[in-house]
Amino acid sequence: MPLFTLALFLQAANPASCTGDDTPSINACASAEFDAADAELNRYYQAAMRRLRSEGEGEAAKELVKAQRAWIQYRDAECGAVYQNWSGGSIRTLMGISCQTRLTKLRTHVIWSHWLTYMDSTPPILPRPDLSVLRDDDRP
Repeated sequence: MPLFTLALFLQAANPASCTGDDTPSINACASAEFDAADAELNRYYQAAMRRLRSEGEGEAAKELVKAQRAWIQYRDAECGAVYQNWSGGSIRTLMGISCQTRLTKLRTHVIWSHWLTYMDSTPPILPRPDLSVLRDDDRP
């Protein structure tokens, strides 16, 4: 792959704040960004579960648990497929991690939108999640 094409590709795949001189350092940074996104998702998910339980919405809470478990299976399968697609090169790990981060940030936004906001002027329970890791065409 020509160096220029690789640089453009890495810019699209690589989380914006992850720069480095070698693959292991870029992968470590991307992994840390995924861990932060996953922690944020868990914070939003727990807030949604607290809201549902406090409002006596036990059935909705059960359905959200089912949805979250299904989403985790989807994320793992989708990003596993992305990893396999790039298995011929050292970029495979970055591609898999970037996929996980992107989907996790999107899921956090979905949870915020469906479970932590209100139809009236009541402020949301948590702030709108950061979607900065997403490309413009990925943003809801």
